[in-house]
Amino acid sequence: MRSRLLPLLAATLLLPVSAAVAGGHGSLDAGTTLPTTGAMEPLDSARDEIRVGRYWHAARILRALGVHEGDDPSSILLLARAEAGWKNWPEVRRVLGGRAWLGDAGGGEGFRLLGLAQEDAGRWEEAREAYSAYLRSRAAAEHPAVAARLARATLQAGDAAAAAAVLDALPVARAALRSWAALEGAERRAQVGDTAGVRALLERVTDALAMDNAWRVLASARLAAGDTAGAAAAYLAARQGRAPARDAEAGTEAGRLLLSLGDSARARPLLEEGVGAGSLRSRGRAAAALLSFRDTNPELTLRMADVLSRLGDGGPALRAYDRAARQAREGGAPLPESVRLARATLMATVSARHGEALEEFREIREATSDEGVGARNLEAWAGLRRRQGRTAEERTLRGWLVEEYPGSAQAAEVLWGRGNAAEGRGDLTSALEIYATLARNAPERARAGEGRMRMGQIHLGRGAVEEAAGVYEAYLADFPQGRRWDEASYWAARTRLELGDTTAARRLIARIRREEPVSYYAVMGADLLGQPYDVSFPSGAQAERPSWLVEGLASLDLLEEAGLAAGASAEEARLVERARPSAPVLLTLAEELNQRGRTVTGINLGWDLRREGAAWDTRLLKVVYPFPYRELVIREAREWGLDPIMMAALIRQESAFKADIRSHAGAVGLMQVMPPTGEELARRHGPTGFREDNLEAPDVNLHLGAAFFRDMSARYDDDLPLVLSAYNAGPTRATRWRRYPEASDPLRFTERIPFDETRGYVKNVRRNLGLYQILYRVD
Repeated sequence: MRSRLLPLLAATLLLPVSAAVAGGHGSLDAGTTLPTTGAMEPLDSARDEIRVGRYWHAARILRALGVHEGDDPSSILLLARAEAGWKNWPEVRRVLGGRAWLGDAGGGEGFRLLGLAQEDAGRWEEAREAYSAYLRSRAAAEHPAVAARLARATLQAGDAAAAAAVLDALPVARAALRSWAALEGAERRAQVGDTAGVRALLERVTDALAMDNAWRVLASARLAAGDTAGAAAAYLAARQGRAPARDAEAGTEAGRLLLSLGDSARARPLLEEGVGAGSLRSRGRAAAALLSFRDTNPELTLRMADVLSRLGDGGPALRAYDRAARQAREGGAPLPESVRLARATLMATVSARHGEALEEFREIREATSDEGVGARNLEAWAGLRRRQGRTAEERTLRGWLVEEYPGSAQAAEVLWGRGNAAEGRGDLTSALEIYATLARNAPERARAGEGRMRMGQIHLGRGAVEEAAGVYEAYLADFPQGRRWDEASYWAARTRLELGDTTAARRLIARIRREEPVSYYAVMGADLLGQPYDVSFPSGAQAERPSWLVEGLASLDLLEEAGLAAGASAEEARLVERARPSAPVLLTLAEELNQRGRTVTGINLGWDLRREGAAWDTRLLKVVYPFPYRELVIREAREWGLDPIMMAALIRQESAFKADIRSHAGAVGLMQVMPPTGEELARRHGPTGFREDNLEAPDVNLHLGAAFFRDMSARYDDDLPLVLSAYNAGPTRATRWRRYPEASDPLRFTERIPFDETRGYVKNVRRNLGLYQILYRVD
């Protein structure tokens, strides 16, 4: 089969982009090309793609060879590895299903891959059979991750005793793996109320970290079995006096259950304790339960209202505030104005209580001498009128806000909005006046600094360079260390350069590069002066790897391989806690986590070190700006005709290189591809058989993300700020912003982007680009 298809494949590799092999099923799609590396034989090329993590690309090569149609064990296993690598589990099942040689070829790897594929489909009995077959000729102790997966599949298949036996076969040295596997199994059995099974599995949880995470399980099982009293008792038993927050949460759950049983005498003290400790969510649960007691004391009532309000649980929060108001009237002691305002603000969200809210807003305005309360009161009042559609009254209220509390954050927002609106409709004279008023009224507010920066840009747009320079330099004189000093310094330098004062420009940029060398304006400042951006930092000390760190990382890897995500996260947290006292060890841990794709934690540890006073060196820079999946990114970028360093800079901002990360909006993976976008791109560029979870496979995500980035680059003529704006905020907005007069100047356009998030995003990617260009050379 291979010899017959080699000429076909060789010809395919020479095809242009418009006629390429793509898709998980070997179909021919337009718009992509079949990858190869150098002059390798196709099978070697596929192996090389697998080596760097380009599993889907390897699968395309192998399917083009017709491997799936043959019965060569080594080739079939290679294809199965490739399909598994990009989570194409249906194909793994099809490729390996019914193969008689699975136990004889490749050390039985086919059984392990088939087990993973069956597990993905929830076919637990089939997964159990596959894992059992894999371990049949092996000691489970030598393959503990597979044994843990076998235990999971066996338990899910309904054989708890056999699952326990598998766990018991793991050696004592694998206590963490056994414990987390047992805990996961106990949590699964708890869902169906199997209290006996849960108890048996919890007996096998001996690792201290896993035990700390097991306190809810027995209570959950009893509750699922309908034993409310038993569940309450289990929660009470979990209160061991060693972890106050956990004890409070366990008490809250016990209290809620006791209350449902009518035992209010025992429930009440537990719930009162729970309002003051534990997570916000747990405290909210305690507060909501306490609302059933009508005689809570005023102090507790206010604490309940505050917790529920911060949790965003408006209805119960308002009931608590109403009770507090009633208690205040009965006791003859008025509520604090801030509490009255919080209550009125909630009343304003209930249409039937708008009248009460308005009365409170009016009374607070007349009575308060607290500027903070007064400003928030007018803002909440204006918000109510806006929701009611009474725009004239809203404008009046916002006018009062600016007149009566000109230095407040709320007034600054009003003026900022007015200035933006004037600028947007082209009334630049009014915008300048409004921004100037904002700067006079509330000079310390962030919006005032932002307004001053906009004033400078308006002057630049009018060609009034001297006036612009004056604005930026005045800001620096007023706030030499202000939050926008580097922005003001850059634009002051640019204006001075335009005016011919090279010395002043160099001095301003030199300060940025000295005090904020790792920043957008340091990168742009070097470009402004026609200099290469460079940071001359020492390489850093040699890595420190104490034995406990090596052992802990091995345990982390094993838990990850076994699919025990909760255990892996807990082990990661344990390693961080143990490493914290030693900056060198913490830096080494951060590097190791980055290498494992646990980059969010790794990068954050780097920033922690900076906040604790660590100086920049090359090691720390590479921790904060890592480049995992390097070869994969390089190959994918070159396939699409993109700059690999540009892709790395984008990925660092999008996902921090975490392959399975998901945003609140639903974007997935390294390049944060939205599933509908991924599906549409996959129809054009492959892979066929696309599923949403394929976006968690780095090579598929990069393939589709790079396709989208290339599309945006073509649409916006490689104008980087516009391309990045489209990638972040969508092409509809970018096209609208393209009409701004600043669009002809990429840096002025960047400052004009109206969304804070998108403006920061564009700057951060551009900073990343400068850093990655000097940290990671790509030939």
